[in-house]
Amino acid sequence: MTSKKTNTSFFYLTVLAVLLALGLALFFRSSAFVVQNITVQGLSAIPKNEILKLASGAKGQNLLLFDQEDLKNKIFMHPLVQDVKFKRILPHTLVIQITERTPVALVVISKGVLEVDSQGIFLRRLESWPKTDYPVITGVAVADTIGPGQSLNNPSLTAALRLLGQAPKELLSQIGELHVNTIQQMTLYLTSGVEVRLGQAQEWKDKLNALWQLINDKEYKSFQQGVRYIDFTAAKPVIGR
Repeated sequence: MTSKKTNTSFFYLTVLAVLLALGLALFFRSSAFVVQNITVQGLSAIPKNEILKLASGAKGQNLLLFDQEDLKNKIFMHPLVQDVKFKRILPHTLVIQITERTPVALVVISKGVLEVDSQGIFLRRLESWPKTDYPVITGVAVADTIGPGQSLNNPSLTAALRLLGQAPKELLSQIGELHVNTIQQMTLYLTSGVEVRLGQAQEWKDKLNALWQLINDKEYKSFQQGVRYIDFTAAKPVIGR
């Protein structure tokens, strides 16, 4: 008798759980959670309307069940988007949180100037000089067919960006140009006009830290107006006047 009651109770509980799950599924799929509003956070360089245009297909979808991967892929079509995250504000608001790609250098080409990020992604082609200065990388050949959002995939550019990534932050603002030759020898041109010969390497931190310390040395500053170049290719730096 007890066994029958137990089986009956189990049956009713199972049916109740199924009905509850079905009810919740229907409720979540109902118009109670349709995306009506889209807000975008984290923008600095990207106009808001460009992201809203890419995400416009999300309106009318279920806020809890929309295809996140599909929407991410659409937003990633923008060349300045590095990462995308979503946040839901019930019942009708989808928040899109953007992490932008930021330029770290400029590449001069025959038809203008390209902004690139630390990974060598082509961000924008500029017809005039940008308001914010970044180190200019020269000696890098770029195909005319390359488009925004694509990797320039150039070994010389990769080597140059590696160098810039290892430079002290304070030094970056004093680097006007970084020239890479065909065998990836590096030459810096400081904004003061001084040429800095660095040679070849994979790790640049020691040389760049030494350069930063040298150009801030009181003795160096006393005669820096006459300095034409600093040669770091030898064991010790050589200053040429």
